[in-house]
Amino acid sequence: MLTQVLIVKWDGLYARLLADAVRAYYPMAKIGVEHSAHDAKRRIEAQGQDLVVAGLSYADEDGLPFLPWMAESRRVAALLLVTLRRDAQTLGFLRLQRRVSVFDPVTDPPERFALALAHAAQGRRYVSPSFNDLLLGGEEAQLDLFARLTPTERMVLAVIGDGSDDKTASERLGMEPSSVHSHRKRLMRKLDVQTRESLFRRALELGVVRILPDGRTSRPGFDVLRSQIESRKRTLDAKRSERCAATKHPLRFVAPQRASA
Repeated sequence: MLTQVLIVKWDGLYARLLADAVRAYYPMAKIGVEHSAHDAKRRIEAQGQDLVVAGLSYADEDGLPFLPWMAESRRVAALLLVTLRRDAQTLGFLRLQRRVSVFDPVTDPPERFALALAHAAQGRRYVSPSFNDLLLGGEEAQLDLFARLTPTERMVLAVIGDGSDDKTASERLGMEPSSVHSHRKRLMRKLDVQTRESLFRRALELGVVRILPDGRTSRPGFDVLRSQIESRKRTLDAKRSERCAATKHPLRFVAPQRASA
């Protein structure tokens, strides 16, 4: 039985429609609505939720970076994503987070929303048929292409994918412009594009760059990727330092002493 339900959606009208749909099936549930990831996180931390019904567009940021936090939070019992997005990065997340239910508001008839709610409330996963083959079936060409990019290449693409030049991108990435240029050439070769405009379109298709409803550019997962790369670099640097220390101070062999008679 659902008693606490949170709707997280940037569009106020859409959020109200979702709240009304939940109330129609669970009239006793206390339903809250938030339009930003910041306010939603604060509410979840203050009071656990039996179910969060969320989209992927919020007032303050793209929703994809916020979804892993909700999916892994003990304060969220179930998560139902209402979306049409099928870019490689979103599908990659949904493949990993198997407890997140997915509802397609266009291809699914309205009455199936009740089924999606019931599945989520009972701890089972609901996946709309339009997403089923993408998540559980064979690899798509885009997913395969996305998988061939290294974490560093994905991070660089998230920055240069909005049309930034090498100098501007180098400042954001903390790299030399020459390194950014080398990554750009490698990415254009891997993604089979010849112009910056084509690179921008491919970045949108893969989901590493998104345009928010207010026109701002969002880079879903960029901070997570950078954190992972920096953490891995610190680990490698620490191991390298240990090897150097061992080389400078090798173990000295001490011959065993013969016991005196």
